[in-house]
Amino acid sequence: MNKTIDFQVLFYFSNENTSIIEIKRLDLPQETDRNQRYYWLTYHEASGAMERLHFVSMQVSSDSEERVFEEGLLHFNQEQALYTDLDSFDTETLQVKKPDLLPEALRSVISLYFQRLS
Repeated sequence: MNKTIDFQVLFYFSNENTSIIEIKRLDLPQETDRNQRYYWLTYHEASGAMERLHFVSMQVSSDSEERVFEEGLLHFNQEQALYTDLDSFDTETLQVKKPDLLPEALRSVISLYFQRLS
């Protein structure tokens, strides 16, 4: 029997090809290491692949934020995000979406991703 993974969407960015989502797992004890409770995930629409982005650091200013991952850089404000892949140096523009508007289909892909990790 598969364990249900309870999570909260903290950030959600999307375009027609890619979604980048930060989630906080709610099914783990509070004292669990932050790397196990917080996940940045990227979903590729064409392939259906879900991958973890490995968090390195963050910066916050009055009008924008930046997250640095081993795989790329994410810079965003209230309206849009730019993600630059560090291997190819390709940059994608994504729209900032309300976390509670994450489509149910994508929520299911995230749940399946965590079930496979278990």
